[in-house]
Amino acid sequence: MSLESLERTVEDLKRRLQVLEDESAIRRLMAEMMKKADERDNLRWGERLVEYYTDDGQWVSGSGFADVGMKERGTAALLKKFTTGTRITESGHLLGTESITVEGDTGNGSWLCFEPTTLKGKDGSDQALWILARYIAEFRKVAGQWKVRTLRFEGIFCTPFEEGWHKQRFVSIAHDT
Repeated sequence: MSLESLERTVEDLKRRLQVLEDESAIRRLMAEMMKKADERDNLRWGERLVEYYTDDGQWVSGSGFADVGMKERGTAALLKKFTTGTRITESGHLLGTESITVEGDTGNGSWLCFEPTTLKGKDGSDQALWILARYIAEFRKVAGQWKVRTLRFEGIFCTPFEEGWHKQRFVSIAHDT
């Protein structure tokens, strides 16, 4: 093997290793963010979630959850969304079937999310829900750290525990309904 060939091989291995490290960092980012999302009793809950996003970050709702999405971008919009955008009082985000791609300082990913949830009713009562959705995310590396630029939540179902998705596919989780 020539020196030139060896140098090309080393550069290729460096690039491939960087992609693996970036994918791992994105996976950790999502896992940490979901852990923080489930710690709703923390007084800084919304502020802590915003820290995972770029300055122009956005959380978007897709099918089934259009009532809790946002069109605006940025820290102020995210903070408003995370502090007043939902009636969920407890949750457990379980992520699976992931797909992550990285190209330089940008990346994309998707995860299936199963989320057992407690929803606070207008009358103060609690309701158990099953949520199944897909997170579709766009990431950007900022100052060496991966951050979420856009997180889209595509609903598959959000249904009362007692009824199941075959009877009532979506229940609104927004505050204003």
